[in-house]
Amino acid sequence: MLMRSISKSTLRPILSSHGWPYLAPCDVTDGGFRYPIRLSERSAVTVEVTGLARSIRVVPDRNLTLRQTDRVKQNVRHMLCLDFPLDRFIAECQTKNAKPLLRLARQGWGRMFRSPTFWEDAVKTLCTTNAAWPYTQKMCANLCAVLGRNTCFGLRTMPLPQDILAAGEVELVKDIGMGYRSKSLIELAERAASGDVPWLLDHARAPDADTAEQEIQSWHGFGKYATRHLLVLMGFHQYLPIDREVGNHLGIRMPGDKDSGLDSDHFEDWGKFRFTAYKLTRVAKRLNWIGD
Repeated sequence: MLMRSISKSTLRPILSSHGWPYLAPCDVTDGGFRYPIRLSERSAVTVEVTGLARSIRVVPDRNLTLRQTDRVKQNVRHMLCLDFPLDRFIAECQTKNAKPLLRLARQGWGRMFRSPTFWEDAVKTLCTTNAAWPYTQKMCANLCAVLGRNTCFGLRTMPLPQDILAAGEVELVKDIGMGYRSKSLIELAERAASGDVPWLLDHARAPDADTAEQEIQSWHGFGKYATRHLLVLMGFHQYLPIDREVGNHLGIRMPGDKDSGLDSDHFEDWGKFRFTAYKLTRVAKRLNWIGD
């Protein structure tokens, strides 16, 4: 299947936007990536996404029904953040005469790679809290290897909420290595499985920013950084997630500061594009940690 509105030249910036492509269950390839997507509780398909001159090609590992094909397309569009108003950001760069950011935006920078569901993004965000990047990668890999569903290409899906609940807190600690995060993941899975937060498993039902922020703040284990990080992945770029690394970069973190309490007014004049401006400023200065 082919999808329009993106080219090979703009696929790379999306995959270089942050570290998500390097977390299981994603598999980065020379031309794009492979990703196992859940179609239902018992069914999954791995898609291979590659960039072409004026479109992207999405190849499933098996034949799909028309309904399944539409669902895969919707998921891939979401993962590539194709709903991000890049033209409006370009206009904002022109208004502010931000030439380095304008140049990058015209190359396709600004969109972020994300998971098929906010549930997966929430799980991965939880794995980034108080953890070095290799440990985050290990937790995500273990979740998929131990609790995920197998698909072609040797990839396994991120477990569903019911998979997490079936495993239980002891297995999450012992076999996955989630540590204290296990309690937070169990409570998150309970919310998702109950249907009380329907947008966790259905991105088409995403709430407004204020509603989402209020909900995420109530979750165990999601402090200010984790809340804002997930909000950015939901498309609300007016937030700036500040962890240890970002705080150091902005010069607002001093020895002994707790990451959960960090805040800043940097880039506030960019409004709804606050995070976008911050991120592309780093890319322009060759400070983006990947994709340089």
